[in-house]
Amino acid sequence: MSDPRLPAHPAQLVDRARRVTIDFEGRPIPACEGESVAAALYAAGIRIFSRGFKYHRPRGLLCCAGRCPNCLMNVDGTPSVRTCVEPVRDGMRVRHQNAWPTLERDLFSVIDKFDRLLPVGFYYKTFIHPRRLWPAYEWVLRHLAGLGELDLERTPGARGETVQRASARRSCSWMTSHSSAGR
Repeated sequence: MSDPRLPAHPAQLVDRARRVTIDFEGRPIPACEGESVAAALYAAGIRIFSRGFKYHRPRGLLCCAGRCPNCLMNVDGTPSVRTCVEPVRDGMRVRHQNAWPTLERDLFSVIDKFDRLLPVGFYYKTFIHPRRLWPAYEWVLRHLAGLGELDLERTPGARGETVQRASARRSCSWMTSHSSAGR
């Protein structure tokens, strides 16, 4: 079988000579150093990257720029990593989130069949009465919605670049707001 990747280009940062292997759901996936996790998974034939958080509809690659939620996955225990901009590392563990038992056969996708019965904000009105059942409704809704699962054993800030990006964003927005105010 031929390599499904795009042909080499002089401006490309991917080193095709240096191969690494990532683990996706227990399956080894070959990758080239410098490419994104999503590119490696796509080259391996994976087309569903996540599921929608409300109706659990399948999501594939969309923007490939880190601007949409379609490629969110758990990478090395960190939830909701945008795999389209996350570079591969040898031995990296990648797993899906917000689907059970698998991305391809998500049992919660049956919710999509009832989309006409579940308008925006349906649970706020529907599950108010009887009040004594609200804790049960809330538990079910919390487990069906959401995108990632936090690893409670992991120390915060283990991925330093995430903290750096957030603080850089904060300082940029602070500078912009103060310079536009003429301060």
